[in-house]
Amino acid sequence: MNHSETSLLVYSERNRVHATEAMFSLDKQLQKGYALGFRFTYDGLTGASPTGASPSKQAQTLTRPSGGKTLLVPAGALPIADGFGETRFAVDTKLSRTLFKGTTIGGGVHLSSEHDYKSLGISGSVTKDLDSARTSLGLSLSGLHDVSKPIGGTPTPLTSIDSGIDRQDGMLVGNGNGRKNVFDGVVSLTRVLGTNLLTRLSYTFDHAQGYLTDPYKVISIVQAPDSADPGEPVMALYENRPSTRTSSAVSCELRTFLLGMITEAEYRYFWDDWGIKSHTASISLKFDVNHVGAFEPHVRAYRQGRASFSKPFLIQGQPLPDYVSADSRLAKFDAINTGLAYTVPTSQQSQLTLAIEWYLQRGDSSPPETFGPLLAFNLFPDLNAIMLRVGLAHDF
Repeated sequence: MNHSETSLLVYSERNRVHATEAMFSLDKQLQKGYALGFRFTYDGLTGASPTGASPSKQAQTLTRPSGGKTLLVPAGALPIADGFGETRFAVDTKLSRTLFKGTTIGGGVHLSSEHDYKSLGISGSVTKDLDSARTSLGLSLSGLHDVSKPIGGTPTPLTSIDSGIDRQDGMLVGNGNGRKNVFDGVVSLTRVLGTNLLTRLSYTFDHAQGYLTDPYKVISIVQAPDSADPGEPVMALYENRPSTRTSSAVSCELRTFLLGMITEAEYRYFWDDWGIKSHTASISLKFDVNHVGAFEPHVRAYRQGRASFSKPFLIQGQPLPDYVSADSRLAKFDAINTGLAYTVPTSQQSQLTLAIEWYLQRGDSSPPETFGPLLAFNLFPDLNAIMLRVGLAHDF
């Protein structure tokens, strides 16, 4: 059976990022056991994002990490770069074929582009059904080559955003583009344990090498605790991250039909050589209401430890570390995501889905390193986001 899906997602963070994503996918069965998959995605982002710099008890005028323009920051506020805009286009294609004895092989190509980032990738997969299709083994491999093209080039790490790189006509003149290669592998085992119970175990390996630093993130140097003005920022430096990252993840998923509902539960544990460890647990229920449609509530909880080089700031007079970042995505935080999807048939072959989700991320507003006037500031404000999605699926 052939299948197509069209969806629109609207994502909005409070006082931060706003995004719109449109997606179209098509899965078509071809002759001789071949199947073709195609997906086109468009993303549009606007809004504001924290730079990584520290707040001050006085109003600040900072240079934007992305160029020569200045950023006006009120006293006590976390520096946030606003007014950015970005669009991204992505195309994914996959061709698979079912061979003898329940073996399916496939290969795909990925291409995405935005004004300062390009990505090109290939993938391959093989699945094997055993024990009269009660057991399935899967292996997938993928490789990506990404090119980062920040405005004015990649900045020199751990240099001042005011003097660390040359400026020409108000724009940054940096070190050219940043490139990285990413390799992923996933091994999975799916097993039917009973009439109404299915389990899936998987292991994911990821290795990235190249330019892994965020060219738009900075970190402040603040005055020492024994200085005349402790905790007050004196300058901001471009961050620096290691040029390699290796990570692994294991997950277990259970799916069952119980009390008239399809129940899915999953746990995932992640760790990497940057020192980050995370736990993810989720559960969803799906039940039909006669003549009304299907409802699917879900909840997902996430807990992350911080990277070994994650710091809220640096202290004046101390040696600079080799690697450091104040990016909140590498810090310690907890998050919860909950939502509800409603699906209703629009014809014998089509169905409409409406979904709403809420996301809350909460970190340490006053990390252990904090001292002096910085104790009065919120160094990790809560992130609240609402997501609305509408999708139309069609079988033909």
